[in-house]
This record gives sequence, C-alpha cells and structure tokens, in this order.
Amino acid sequence: KQRRRLEVEKEELQTALEEAEGALEAEENKVLRAQLELGQLKQEIDRKIAEKEEEFDNTRKNHARAMDSMQASLESEQRAKAEALRIKKKLEGDINDLEIGVDQANKANNEAQKLIKRYQGQFRDSEVACTEEAKARAELQGRANMSDRRA
Repeated sequence: KQRRRLEVEKEELQTALEEAEGALEAEENKVLRAQLELGQLKQEIDRKIAEKEEEFDNTRKNHARAMDSMQASLESEQRAKAEALRIKKKLEGDINDLEIGVDQANKANNEAQKLIKRYQGQFRDSEVACTEEAKARAELQGRANMSDRRA
C-alpha cells in the first residue's frame, strides 16, 4: 500500500513537475518575447534619438549659418554707416569751405561794386570837367578867332 501510495505520489509529483516545467518554459518564452520586444523598442528609440540628434544638428548648423549671415550683414551695415558719416563730415567741411568762399566772394563783389561806383563817379566828374574844358577851349578859340579877325 505504501508503495502504491508512493507511486501515486510520484506520479502526482511527476505531473506537477511536468506542469511546472511547461509553465517555466512558457514563462521563459514570455521573457524571450519581452526581451525581443524590448530590443526592438530600444532599437526604435535609438533610431528616433539619432534622427532627432541629426535634426537638431541640422537646425543648429542652419542657425549658425543664419547668425554668421546676420553678423556679416551687421558688420557691412556698420562699415557703410561709418563711411556715410565720414562722407557726411567731409561734405559738411566742404559746405563750410564753400560758404566761407561765398562770403569772401560776396565781400569782394561788394568792394568791387563800391569801386565801380566810385570809378563811375570819377568818370562822370572827369567827363563833366572835360566837357567844361572843351566848352572853355571852344570859347577861347572863338575869342582868339575874333581877336584875329579884329586885328
């Protein structure tokens, strides 16, 4: 009886062992599937991270190019502004020189006009004196002719 009971117990243990081995195999398969899925997910995540890093690098490079371009434009504008200010100062100096020249020319013109008026006055005075002398001469000539006729 005891042998029979031991055999039944052995069979029960054998069945339990087979069930446990089956369950263990199923669990191992689940673990393998989970590891496989985990590996695939890890690869997908790594791929997406690489894509995002590449996208970020491209964005950073584009940003750096845009910054370089803006810096070059800014420097160009600064040089143009400095050149414009230099030209403005030169032109202002030229304008001042021209204004001084115009003032001097106006003064010289005023002096020349005064001289012209003075010379015109002297010329009129000389004309009047000349005319008076011509009249006096003519009169003297006439008297001399009359004297000659009388004599």
